[in-house]
Amino acid sequence: MNTPAPPTSATPATFSGGSSGIGPVEAFWRFRAWTVPITLVIGVLAGLAALATSGTSTASATVYLTDPRGTSIFRDGSSNPADLERYARQRAEFAQSANVLANVVEAIDEARADDPSIPAEDLDTLDEVVAASPTATSDVRIDCTTTEPARALRICNEVIEQYVALTIDDVNERAEIKVSSLFAERDRLIADAEAQASSIASIDIEIGQIRSNAALFGSGVEFVEPPMVEEDSRIVPAVQFGLAGLLFAGFAVAALAWFRAGRRPVVTSGSDATASLRSPLLGEIVANPAEPFAPATPPGAAYQLLATSLGAVHPDGGILLAGTARPSSHSAETVARMATASAREGRRVLVVDGDTDGRRLSRLFGVDQTNGGLTELLAGLASFEEVRRSIGVGGAATLDLVTGGRPIDDPSSLFRSHQGREAMTAFKSRYDLVLVAIPPLLTAADGSALASAADGVVMLVDSGSETHDLDTVRQRLEVLRTPTIGVVFDHRAEHGR
Repeated sequence: MNTPAPPTSATPATFSGGSSGIGPVEAFWRFRAWTVPITLVIGVLAGLAALATSGTSTASATVYLTDPRGTSIFRDGSSNPADLERYARQRAEFAQSANVLANVVEAIDEARADDPSIPAEDLDTLDEVVAASPTATSDVRIDCTTTEPARALRICNEVIEQYVALTIDDVNERAEIKVSSLFAERDRLIADAEAQASSIASIDIEIGQIRSNAALFGSGVEFVEPPMVEEDSRIVPAVQFGLAGLLFAGFAVAALAWFRAGRRPVVTSGSDATASLRSPLLGEIVANPAEPFAPATPPGAAYQLLATSLGAVHPDGGILLAGTARPSSHSAETVARMATASAREGRRVLVVDGDTDGRRLSRLFGVDQTNGGLTELLAGLASFEEVRRSIGVGGAATLDLVTGGRPIDDPSSLFRSHQGREAMTAFKSRYDLVLVAIPPLLTAADGSALASAADGVVMLVDSGSETHDLDTVRQRLEVLRTPTIGVVFDHRAEHGR
């Protein structure tokens, strides 16, 4: 029979335990089940994006200029360079001018007619690709930067070729302008009867010199150093962007987790857990036991203290459920060690694996078979003696074990049935203490169904459990009129939901 939960003096009814004053790093680790994957995915995506888009190839060539000083074709006012530095700067600007780049586009279009694999170019793109600058020796350096080495080299060669061709045209045009003015002067002198033949002859000599200088000056290029391609590594930018993505994602996700943690406080101590559940603290588990669990080995001082506290808080024994609010990796071992510790104190103990799907408690005691357990007993398919197993727990002490039995579709209905409740109640006449390990109360209905036949519940609470979950469990047990006997607080585990 269930009895109403007795009031406890541990905590006033209006108090709710929990700790929300955690920092972003703690919040990040608390929700690591989703914060870590999201951070890693963003970092990897940033690295892959950088790997796909970064890494450049630069084709560089140096155009060595002819010294224009003293060349008559440049003696036309502003076209006459004041010095070599100014001249080199003018030539660099011309090399990346729209005229040169337009000719490059036309030349590449003509090449594409024979080789369609060559990518098309346009003025806007080339304006970003091509850069020309004067060097310390008053020559011109041309850099063409793209993501593909072949493309950078092709553009650089075309820029040089079009620069040379347009410069030759420009020089010839300047020469012809100068010559045309001289021919006009010559024609005037011929028409003038008083003009001396020597003046006409000097004009003819000057015309010849201009044409000779234009031919000798040509493109104004002494020679061109062939373009060389230098490739930047893709790995370094990918690593840099990947690390930057990790840092950015880490900060953003930590801020989100911190905000969520503020809205969903957690318990970080035994007093927090007892405040939320309004039940006494039976004990705390601080560290892992020195040895893996084995029934015949000592359970450990912490678990022996739990068994003693349980006997003091609930001396009448009876059927006690032991479970968590959410899945926990340590709950089955805690129940097993608490049961063996109680048996070593001389009590008649029956431990029941009420988790018909997980069966972790059964495996800890070395029993892994699915048939012949709790479900068969409650369904009337097997007798108690057929499902009971006696386990030695050291010396002459023993305890009895009933495994979960064969998995069924709806075990909670079986646990709620009249036949099932009578079979469970019969355990009390045989044992001083019946410990039933149940599935998490908030993720399965089996525990709530078994609570109808239980005398109380021992709550196993992990550090980092949300107070909202514990409040929900407490309210649910109050509805079922099943008292919470006490709390076992485990410092080892923190949830990462």
